[in-house]
Amino acid sequence: MLSPLSSRRRLLRSAAVLLASLGLLPAVQAQSWPQRPVTLVVPFPPGSATDVLARVLAEQMTRSLGQPVIVENKAGANGMIGTAMAAKAAPDGHTLLVATSTTHAANASLYRRLSYDPIKDFTPVTRLAQIPFVMLANPQVPAQTAAALVAHVRQNPGKLAWGSGSSGSLIPGHAFVTANRLDMLHVPYKGVPPAIMDAVGGSIQLVFGDLSTAVPQVKGGKLRALAVTSAAPHPMLPGIPPLSSVVPGFEMTAWFALYAPAGTPPALVQKINQAAAAGLRSPAAQQKLAPGGFEVTVGTPEELGLFAAKETVKWAKAVKQAGIAPE
Repeated sequence: MLSPLSSRRRLLRSAAVLLASLGLLPAVQAQSWPQRPVTLVVPFPPGSATDVLARVLAEQMTRSLGQPVIVENKAGANGMIGTAMAAKAAPDGHTLLVATSTTHAANASLYRRLSYDPIKDFTPVTRLAQIPFVMLANPQVPAQTAAALVAHVRQNPGKLAWGSGSSGSLIPGHAFVTANRLDMLHVPYKGVPPAIMDAVGGSIQLVFGDLSTAVPQVKGGKLRALAVTSAAPHPMLPGIPPLSSVVPGFEMTAWFALYAPAGTPPALVQKINQAAAAGLRSPAAQQKLAPGGFEVTVGTPEELGLFAAKETVKWAKAVKQAGIAPE
C-alpha cells in the first residue's frame, strides 16, 4: 500500500504529464513563478558596472515578486566562468544571467572557443541598460588630453602600462595603442574594478573603466578622464571628448541584458521580462542608477535577440580593427 506522500507524488507526476500533453505546463510554470529565491548570476566581480546594475534590479524584483532575488558573482575568464555556469542551470526561471556586451557579443571574436554558446545556450529576456567607457589616466602622467598622452607614450616607449578587465576595456585600449602605434605593456585583470585600483595606485598608468566606476574616481581626483568611448561627450563628464579624437571612427558602448537558460518556456520568459522591466523603470531604480550614468534600455525578448546579433557583428569588426588576435 502506498503511503500518503507517495500517492501525492504520483498524483503530481500524473498531473504534470496531463498538463504537458495539453500544452498547459508552461503556462502553469509561469503562473507559479517564482516558487523559491531567484539567483542573478553576474559574471564579473563586485563593484563592476554589471554588479551595480544587477543589485539594483535584484532589489526591485525582490519587492515585486515576494521572493528573494540574490546576486551571485562568478567572475573570471572575461565573463566566461559565470556565463557557462548559468547556461547549465534548470530552465525554470530561478537562475538568470545578467549578461553583457562582453559575454554575448565580443567574446565570440576574442576567443577561438567558448565554454558556452551565446545563442543556443540562452533565451533572451530583455535588454537592461547601456553605458560608455572612459579613458582614465593616473594623475602622475603629465597628459591633460588623449592627444597629449599619445605624445607622452611616444617619448617613453615601453615605460607605461595599461590594464583591462572586460572586452569594453580591452578593445578600446588595443584600439588606442594600435591606431597610434604605441609601445605600452598590457596587463589583464579579472574585472575592471581591480584594474582601476591599480591605476589609482600607479601600478599601471592607463585603464578604460565603465562610467559608473570611473566618475567617482575622477571627481575624487584619483584618476584623470581623457576621453569617452561614446560617439559624443557624456553629460556626466562635460568637456571630455570622444576617443574618436585619437582613434578615428571609434565608438563603443557597453550594454547589459537579462538571459534565461535555453528551454525556458515563452510564457515564463514573458513574466520575467515584465518583472525586470517594471523594476528598472521604477523611480527608485532610476534614482539609484542615474549617478552611475546608466541609460535604461528595457524591451522585448525579440528585440534583445536581434540587437545581440547585430552587436556581435559590430564587436567582431572592432576586434579586427584593434588588431586583437583571438586567444
